[in-house]
Amino acid sequence: MKLFVIYVGGKTHNSYIEVHDMRFGVGNVLQDCYEDIKKQWWGTEASLHVDCWAELHYADGFDIELKEYPYEGAEKLYFINLGGCDPAQFTELHENVFVVAEDESKAKIKALKMISGWESPHKDNQLEVETAICLNDMAREKKFYIHLSKTNVAKPFTFTCEYLPIGRDAYSNSQ
Repeated sequence: MKLFVIYVGGKTHNSYIEVHDMRFGVGNVLQDCYEDIKKQWWGTEASLHVDCWAELHYADGFDIELKEYPYEGAEKLYFINLGGCDPAQFTELHENVFVVAEDESKAKIKALKMISGWESPHKDNQLEVETAICLNDMAREKKFYIHLSKTNVAKPFTFTCEYLPIGRDAYSNSQ
């Protein structure tokens, strides 16, 4: 089984523009996560789609694996969403990072040190992947646990940006 990070988008009944969120799933392939994402989606069903996705197998000097027994280490995997402003852009900028730390405060410090080049950075959401977004519960429901192993071999965060409609028939012409 694999741990997936999935950037979803779509419309709500009251939104003027598309809204986005980050979701996490467990499966052999990305499509195994679709039903859970559909159940979690708060917007209009037909608009739901994936914009980007990745298999999360490495973060912050640690290999990540899903196993069928609990992890005994002190380290935890955190997803941190950082926000900031650029005076030349009429929008809020975001950067998403994955860090490994023993607690939330250490994870925040690590994540904030990773951001450079923003005039006014700030933190929006900070989620401990295993608990804050109930990934631990989801993984347990599927009888899997996140295991972290220190490694000296850095691996790039590779992801796929591809529009994948999942809230409607993929062959529909309307968005």
